[in-house]
Amino acid sequence: MVRRILLGSLVVCVALAAGLWFTRPTPCGRPIAYRLGTVDGRFGLTNAEVLEALREAESLWGRAVGRDVFTHDPRATLTVTLVYDERQQTTQTSQRLWSSMQQAQASHAVVSRSYAEWRETYERRARSYETTYAAYQERAAAYNAQMQQWSARGGVPREMQAGLEAERNRLQALRSELETERMAIESLAGTVRSLAEKGNALAEAHNRDVMTFNSRYGAPRQFHKGEFDGREITVFEFHDMRDFALLLAHELGHALGLGHVDDPTAVMHAVGGEQAVEPLRLTAADLAALQKRCGRR
Repeated sequence: MVRRILLGSLVVCVALAAGLWFTRPTPCGRPIAYRLGTVDGRFGLTNAEVLEALREAESLWGRAVGRDVFTHDPRATLTVTLVYDERQQTTQTSQRLWSSMQQAQASHAVVSRSYAEWRETYERRARSYETTYAAYQERAAAYNAQMQQWSARGGVPREMQAGLEAERNRLQALRSELETERMAIESLAGTVRSLAEKGNALAEAHNRDVMTFNSRYGAPRQFHKGEFDGREITVFEFHDMRDFALLLAHELGHALGLGHVDDPTAVMHAVGGEQAVEPLRLTAADLAALQKRCGRR
């Protein structure tokens, strides 16, 4: 059994000087405009995909307040930027290795099932062959003993010659069938050995990948996934589009003036990992912070 350790990332968001670049006479009184800045192509996202994730993130807060609190405006001061560095590179490398490990494990499972099926066929036919061969040996021994007896008496009586000749022919035919089956069973054995070797090779390669994965990515990592400095939201790392939407919702929360909350399942918790992402939803702690900032709905 292969032991796998999932990549456990302690992800920390940083809000720097929130509110430094914005003046809000009335908190959440009018939508905060934002625009899309540079999106590094190495993230593998189009501008349209980033904007779609932003719309989902902003609507999370808008629904809670009961009105739009953000709006996309290409002329806005607040900018959302995706900066690619070693954090996202490490995540993507680990994801590729993890995907390779999953594929290898799936291939091993297919080979293992095939091996089990072919081995069952081989063992069943081998048992049948052994039983049939044992019966053949008994009949051949009986035939030979009978022929020896008649030879000692001077020869086979005429009335028994036809029966003994027929038995000899049946034994020869059975021996030919047994030889054909023996060769087929040897071929089956070769197939079983080949599948076993293939399965072992896949298992060894998978285990090497697991050791590599665990040594490089098995330990928890703490790093900043994104930050808000008052005029710009910068995204550094995310695992998938759900994680990306959560990160954007978190940083937009900072843009609203919200700080971190203690609930580890909250969007505004400083460390990611326990939040609901399918779908995104605000917790009581998020709503309390929002109400304190924006007032009642």
